[in-house]
Amino acid sequence: MKPTPHLSPLTAATLATAVEAHRRARRVVLGHFFFFLVCCIAALLLRRAFKFPPQLTWVLLAVFGLVFSADLARLAYHNYKLQRLRAASAEV
Repeated sequence: MKPTPHLSPLTAATLATAVEAHRRARRVVLGHFFFFLVCCIAALLLRRAFKFPPQLTWVLLAVFGLVFSADLARLAYHNYKLQRLRAASAEV
């Protein structure tokens, strides 16, 4: 089986770099998730205090999806890349 031309030669440094990038992206997404939870709690408290409509929570969810979708996509890409590199290293 010929290696695909778009893959760089598999080395320990390549795999270590991919693992570190995946960990960094996962840390960022987890930080965003905890920030989202804090914002949801604050929105629920504000909604009760000021009698805002229930749609405030849905707006918060939509804004979260729009603002942090690039970081979620980056995590998915690094996950895919890491799985591909691990599979390539297992074949060797």
